[in-house]
Amino acid sequence: MPIYEYECPECGARKEVLQKLGEDGSSLPCSQCSCVGMRKILSCCAAPVLGSAGASLGGSGCQASGSGFA
Repeated sequence: MPIYEYECPECGARKEVLQKLGEDGSSLPCSQCSCVGMRKILSCCAAPVLGSAGASLGGSGCQASGSGFA
């Protein structure tokens, strides 16, 4: 099951949720302000990087930008 990241439209709090594929998180309550209707956001992820020393985990390399992509 993948982990999805949600953000509260009222207070901006973020929350990670383990969900089945295709499940909707629109009914999730915010843990800070109890607002219902959190929205799914694009989150950064880490991926294995192959190098001369073999496989190793690199940093996420995620940086804040206007498009949400690094």
